[in-house]
Amino acid sequence: MFKSFWGSQEEQAQPHPQEIPTESWYPPSVISSPSLSRPSMSGSSASSGFSLQSRADRPHALSQVSPAEAAGIIALLKDKSVDELRKLLSDKDAYRNLFLSLDLVKTQNKLRDELRNGTLQLTRENLEKEPQMMELRNQNY
Repeated sequence: MFKSFWGSQEEQAQPHPQEIPTESWYPPSVISSPSLSRPSMSGSSASSGFSLQSRADRPHALSQVSPAEAAGIIALLKDKSVDELRKLLSDKDAYRNLFLSLDLVKTQNKLRDELRNGTLQLTRENLEKEPQMMELRNQNY
């Protein structure tokens, strides 16, 4: 599969992304994503057990990555050796560390933390007002 790109035949024995075993720790949406899979070579068959989802079937929570963001991710992966890429596919911690190192993920995590902290602050303020609200309710009856 990588003969013309990498200049060696050793990679041809590796399974295609569509042929990742079903016991993989990747979620089905990642394994079966058409944008992440490479076309299979003639004569081979996909046997992952997962069906490809159309865009209409995917949850709205999945957002599209901008071309600039995708280019950054591709550049990061392009600098990895074949062994490093294999490790990312087989080692959950290595994949997680790479994922968490992406600027887009760091930004999203920071935003999530800010929103969580804001929600906690509002919750505290609302709880502090609860006795006053109960008193006002009792006055109306």
